[in-house]
Amino acid sequence: MVGSLLIEFQKKLVSRIKDLRDKQSLSQQELAKFARVSRQTIYYLERGQSNPSLSLSLKIAKFLKKPVEEIFYDEPIIRAVIENIKVGDLKAIANELGINYDRIMKLCDLTDEQLSEMYTEEELIKIANGLGKSFEELFLEI
Repeated sequence: MVGSLLIEFQKKLVSRIKDLRDKQSLSQQELAKFARVSRQTIYYLERGQSNPSLSLSLKIAKFLKKPVEEIFYDEPIIRAVIENIKVGDLKAIANELGINYDRIMKLCDLTDEQLSEMYTEEELIKIANGLGKSFEELFLEI
């Protein structure tokens, strides 16, 4: 660990419902009927705009014949932030910050443990600010 505190990524719940449903040629309406929710609920779950209850997660898993953790998983918020910035813009940000571009890109593929081992809190604050976010939006101190 580089700093005195452990740092971990802020995460959001990601859903693979749409992908799995499409592969099985199933409609939102079919899943909604089975799970006893509205089609709009399935739509919001697929877009990540809503988080399912445990009960609903289990119904969806049963319908899709997949384990819950194969349908829903946590993904670091920073991944979406970095992926939504054009490469040229990200290289310019890295240059402005005086931080190697590859070092910023590496953040997309690290575990929480690796994050604390490879980056200081000061460096992460600098990166977050350069990406237009606060440290708290992207990281937690534990």
